[in-house]
Amino acid sequence: MQEWQEGSHGANFAHKKDRKESLQLLIALHDTYKKIAWQRLPGLHTYSQLLKWQMRHMRFKSRRNEFRAFLTKEEIDQILHYSDKSLQLIALEDVAEKEITLLHGDVVHHNFLWCTDGQLRLIDFDLAHLGEADDEYILWLHRVLPAVDYDLAKVFAELPELKRLDKRKLHRLKYPNELLREWLFAVDLPLDQQLVFLDYLVPFTKRALTYWPKLWYDIDRFVKK
Repeated sequence: MQEWQEGSHGANFAHKKDRKESLQLLIALHDTYKKIAWQRLPGLHTYSQLLKWQMRHMRFKSRRNEFRAFLTKEEIDQILHYSDKSLQLIALEDVAEKEITLLHGDVVHHNFLWCTDGQLRLIDFDLAHLGEADDEYILWLHRVLPAVDYDLAKVFAELPELKRLDKRKLHRLKYPNELLREWLFAVDLPLDQQLVFLDYLVPFTKRALTYWPKLWYDIDRFVKK
C-alpha cells in the first residue's frame, strides 16, 4: 500500500454509487481523444479483443483436464459452449469503427479507489493501450454484472450513459470472460494460494453458470430493441 493510498478503499460494484462514479471516470478517460491525439504518442499499442478472447478460449480448452479436480465435466463443457458460441457471434459483428482512444486496460474494482477526500480515482495504468471505448465498457460490464446478479436491465436503467455503447456489441457479454480468465489464473498459483482462491472461485463459477441462460436471453432482447 503506497502512502498516498492510506485510508482509501476500492470501489464496490454492488453499490449503485460506485457503479455510476466508476463509469463516469471511464467516460472521462475515453473522451480525452477529443483533446489528445493518442495514436501519435509512442509506446501505446492496440490489440484485438476478439483475438485475445479466442486465444483465452483455446488455452482454457487445452487445460480442461486440470479443472476436473474442481469442476464437473458438465460445468467445464458449459463454459466452453458459451465461450465458443459467443466468439462465433462476435466474429459476425457488423459494427462501424469508432474513434480510437486511451483505454485503462484493467477495470477491476480495486483500480477504482475511493480516496480520503471523498473522490473516486482510477489508478494503475500499466496495462493502458489504445482501442475503442466500447470494448472497455464491455469489460467493465463483465466486472459489474456478477455484483448485481447479472441483471442487465437494472444496470442499463440506472446508467443512461451506457447508451453510448453500440448495442450490437452486447453479444460480447455472452463470452464468459471472468470464468476463463480466473480459472487460467488459478491453476498456475502456488498450492497454498490456489486453495484460498478456489474457495471463492468455485462457488462464483457455479453461481455464474446458473445465471448465464437468462443473461443470454436478456442480451438478445436488448440487441433487438
